[in-house]
Amino acid sequence: MGFKLRFINIAFVLYVFGMAVFTPVMFVPALLIYLTAGVQASNHYIHRAGAFYARHLFSVFGIKVKLKGIENLPETNNICFVSNHQGAADIPLIVGFIPKKVGFIAKKELGRIPFLNLWMKALGCILIDRKDFRQSLKVIEKGAHQIDRGHPMVIFPEGTRSRSSGMGNFKAGAFKLLAGTHTLAIPLTIDGAFRMFEETGIITPAAICLTIHPAIDVSKLNSQEKRELPERIYQQIIKGL
Repeated sequence: MGFKLRFINIAFVLYVFGMAVFTPVMFVPALLIYLTAGVQASNHYIHRAGAFYARHLFSVFGIKVKLKGIENLPETNNICFVSNHQGAADIPLIVGFIPKKVGFIAKKELGRIPFLNLWMKALGCILIDRKDFRQSLKVIEKGAHQIDRGHPMVIFPEGTRSRSSGMGNFKAGAFKLLAGTHTLAIPLTIDGAFRMFEETGIITPAAICLTIHPAIDVSKLNSQEKRELPERIYQQIIKGL
């Protein structure tokens, strides 16, 4: 390992330690804002803090991020972002560069990671046990309810990281999240995130492109178009790779 990569990986360890110290400090103002100004102001603070931390992480480790299609992002928050899933960098990438407070449907194992679980709870993430079908249905229903209330959610229909530039098959169950009457589906293409860690097994400088595709108004689709929606989104995402 070269000196630069060795330095970056030592810095990563120190950064994680800093996160452990910094996270509780970040939530003190969030609580005070919630008590004095209400939930919306507190949510705005959490989004800004999370986005700052995520962007700073990419900057520190030499990760260059290009954002495309920002003009496709609507003002409404009744949104379900549907993204491919290349690597561990995907969640901080979306938190840092999508200018909305978003929650994620994420595997329950992430809820066991100290400090990360605090951020996930604050962002409105919902943890899913992929082995428990009944619990999975309840999670999907809860996510759809959050979207109806104006809290954007993100799903990774592949179910797991591809760890490459390719894409796995979509799991149809994830698209039940789009059942809300006012939901907009917005495909996201993540290109290059796997090069940050999964390709080499160590933190490595890379270039990542995040593309926001035009929104699809699910409420305007007929039954046949809704059945074809997963394939339509799949093809839209893969064009951005």
